Amino acid sequence: MIGKKKAAKAELNEKTDIKTPVSEMIRKFKKQKNAVVALWFIVFLVFLAFFGELLAPFGINEYDYNSILQGPSAAHWFGTDEFGRDLFSRIICGTKISLAVGLSAVTVGAVCGTILGLLGGYYRGIVDSIIMRICDTLFAFPGIILAIAIVAILGSGLGNVVIAVAVFSTPTFARLVRGRTLALKNSVFVQAAKNLGASDSRILFRHILPGAIPEIIVQFTMSVGSSILTASSLSFLGMGAQPPTPEWGLLLSNGRNYMLTSLHCTLFPGLAIFLTVLSFNILGDGLRDALDPKLTD
Repeated sequence: MIGKKKAAKAELNEKTDIKTPVSEMIRKFKKQKNAVVALWFIVFLVFLAFFGELLAPFGINEYDYNSILQGPSAAHWFGTDEFGRDLFSRIICGTKISLAVGLSAVTVGAVCGTILGLLGGYYRGIVDSIIMRICDTLFAFPGIILAIAIVAILGSGLGNVVIAVAVFSTPTFARLVRGRTLALKNSVFVQAAKNLGASDSRILFRHILPGAIPEIIVQFTMSVGSSILTASSLSFLGMGAQPPTPEWGLLLSNGRNYMLTSLHCTLFPGLAIFLTVLSFNILGDGLRDALDPKLTD
């Protein structure tokens, strides 16, 4: 009787220990403490993006000429700028702008690059040659130089910054998805789908694309950080957000004239950019390790 109970308990434990791909990924990700901390910091940023204006103790354009360039204090945690505006309020409200620009630009680039990569890798021939030559041309320019050129043509503004960042993000996703498509197009399940009469679109989006999702997720996460950095750089150069928008790069640009006397005007916006970009990069590294089936622990 005791032996049967032990056997039943062992069988139950064996059933509950069945590992699915998602549970295995979560288990491996939880072991990477830095990536977990980065994820929670990004969740905190998303929270600020939605509720920052409600949490801000002052209005983003609330001028106080009696408090110009004051250092951090109990009333103004991050100090004030050259117009007496509260830097803490402007930075947390600017979170929404910086995240929106970074996420929307990378999303557009990921969608366009994924479609181009699927088409080039699946059809090959002239389609692949045209797509890859365009990607090679875009890769020939440093990302920030290409973004500056596009914004110079289209004009300054956050909308054009999104377009510029999306353009130089597209080739990376196209190359990534194309390589995965080439690896999967001759697989057994794809050939079986062809023999059953599946259309090309169904094969591309139902059979090949899911195999590239892990790589796309990792690249997407790491690209967001670089996109935020590029968008901030354009705003710093006066080609992105325009005053009085509380975008982080613009805050950094406004404070550079007061670095010697009021360091806080550049310190805190710079820290916001640094910590955000660092968090997305660390999260991307953690997801890459968690999604790689070749890595065991």
